[in-house]
Amino acid sequence: MKQPFSAACIAAIKTATKQAIAHVGGIDAAACIGRVGRTQFSDYSNRARDAVIPLDVALDLDHCAEHPFLLHAMAQALGYAAIPLHVGPGDFGQDMSEYAIASGDIMATAMRILDDGVVDRQEAQEIAPKMMHAKQLLERALSFVHKVQEQSRPSVVAGKEAG
Repeated sequence: MKQPFSAACIAAIKTATKQAIAHVGGIDAAACIGRVGRTQFSDYSNRARDAVIPLDVALDLDHCAEHPFLLHAMAQALGYAAIPLHVGPGDFGQDMSEYAIASGDIMATAMRILDDGVVDRQEAQEIAPKMMHAKQLLERALSFVHKVQEQSRPSVVAGKEAG
């Protein structure tokens, strides 16, 4: 019998579960926000156990953590990346600085991936989140620029003196 597709993704989902639980303050805190108890949360994050966190519990945990730990892992398992629907204006200077660093990392990864002339699934999964992060940074920077255009007035970048 062929192993189900989802079996290959369980380790990543269990790791994401551990991260989300830690982020909300531990298993006891997680048990207060979800429909399951402490023991079940322990099983969901333990790789030696078969139990995997249900989607509704994962959504509640991510919501409480204010970060999509599990949603990202589940989306990546299907070859997708989760990005926010609304990206408001960020700090233009910081966003562009982070974009420069992210771009360098993307280019280094791309050069390594392209070395053999083939992009395989593992390599695509490695570079896709990096590219999505850079895209998000550019979206925030673009939102900032659009705000300046719409208001027809300059906007001071945090940490800089207006000249």
